[in-house]
Amino acid sequence: MTLGLNRSDLILKLIVEQYLADGSPVSSKAISAQPALQVSSATVRNTMMQLEQLGLIRSPHTSAGRIPTTQGIRLFIDKMLQLEPLPSRWVNEMQQNLLPQLPVSLLCQKAGQLLANLTGLVSILSPPKSSGRVIRQVDLVRLAADRLLLVVIDEEGDILHRVLSQKLSVDAMTLSRALCLLNAALCGQQWLDGISRLSLMLKTETGAIAGLLQDVMGQLSLDELQQNQPLVFGQHHLLQAAESQKDPALQQVIQLLEQPACLMSLLMPLTLDDNTKLILGRESGIPQLHNVSVITVRYQAKPHRYLALLGPRRMNYARLIPLVEACGQQLSKHLNQPKQSP
Repeated sequence: MTLGLNRSDLILKLIVEQYLADGSPVSSKAISAQPALQVSSATVRNTMMQLEQLGLIRSPHTSAGRIPTTQGIRLFIDKMLQLEPLPSRWVNEMQQNLLPQLPVSLLCQKAGQLLANLTGLVSILSPPKSSGRVIRQVDLVRLAADRLLLVVIDEEGDILHRVLSQKLSVDAMTLSRALCLLNAALCGQQWLDGISRLSLMLKTETGAIAGLLQDVMGQLSLDELQQNQPLVFGQHHLLQAAESQKDPALQQVIQLLEQPACLMSLLMPLTLDDNTKLILGRESGIPQLHNVSVITVRYQAKPHRYLALLGPRRMNYARLIPLVEACGQQLSKHLNQPKQSP
């Protein structure tokens, strides 16, 4: 016996490991041939029957072999899983892509894209901005007679820049007046409060200035909407798998990712502490996720930010859990460093 496991646990461990490796039902003959197990095939069959009665493995209709249930995989992960060190290539990729000088939104985007690329799975990050973000600076820069560049910088150093095209030329007086009003309404204010203050100012302005303020308010509102959406990367991996396997269950997951409010309601309460969480299939309570697993970890408490990796129930947990944890640690380290003013 290995790892101090009793025979029943060791047989379950061997079944889960083989299933996670190739996805095929595991026979008693294959288990009894394992060097770690020195018992007869009859003993293995009897133990497998006991594991099946406990709900830890089951027999698919198409085979005499056994596959682990969600309960069986959970027991394996909680009691028997040995995490693997990260490949040096993955460590180098994180160090080269997740740089401390990056603005928060870009850092989150790079982390999500990196996780999806390294694993071939779907990565999910909480909305990059909290609802209470504060505007530090605002500016309007003339690009042409009828075009201006709006620049808004928040307290974390993220920069919003949008080109505003006007119907008529904007003279120097209009530009100066609009900029004064924008600074009065926005600087030092939380994003939503700034939008509200700008809306009140619009009631007393007319003509070109009113039109300009209206455009700025529209861009701020659009950015607020976008920044409060979770970031999802790697959906194409699921789409390719769903098409190649003709799997309607994967199609349901894809649809869920297009409207992720339900998924966010699942992940939010799980990430209230720094511990890594693993949701296996039906444990989620969400029908669309019954055939997938989610590894999630919080990487910042205030504001509340977390990341998750979503993939099939049959994934390499020993390697992927350390990857998610390492990515979260890298983000946490960078986001807790003071940002220099741009």
